[in-house]
Amino acid sequence: MSAPAKVIGFALALALAGCSGGSGDAAGPEPEPPAPAPGMPAPDPGTPAPDPGTPAPNPGVQGSYVLEQINGSQPGQLVTIANPDGVVVGLYRFEATTLTLDALQTFELELRYTDDKTQYGLDDAGEFKQAGPVSQGALPLTFSSAVYGDSFTGVVLEDIVAIQYDFDGDGEPDTSFAFRRGG
Repeated sequence: MSAPAKVIGFALALALAGCSGGSGDAAGPEPEPPAPAPGMPAPDPGTPAPDPGTPAPNPGVQGSYVLEQINGSQPGQLVTIANPDGVVVGLYRFEATTLTLDALQTFELELRYTDDKTQYGLDDAGEFKQAGPVSQGALPLTFSSAVYGDSFTGVVLEDIVAIQYDFDGDGEPDTSFAFRRGG
């Protein structure tokens, strides 16, 4: 399974699970702290553990990301966008689409796409926050749009960010976008 497909799978699982983090929940915290990576020193046992009720910000998510996948298709391919009930929104080709996450936990999303007749653009911006504990290396996020007044879920895994987005604005997420950190 490719990294973007894994991240989209995590995003779907987290959205369905609601990121509750409760006991026995697949998105819950690991019972044992992970072992340090080879060559890294073990944590000092005298250092107090962070408060588990306060999610720690992940300083590694900031950056510019470029579109890698739309509903399992590659940028440049025609992609059918459909609502969960199967009603087709449109057939579009996405290109030059970016997501930027900054250290102040704000985001900018620039979607550029065409129906092969007309060029379209959709810009969104707002804030993002950690939505639960890191699970299997995946950091769940919630994005709140200052432009459209809605929110959507996402997940970061390594250098990939995946989001579940309400492309047609009907209040239901209908499109999965995966972005890879740009060079």
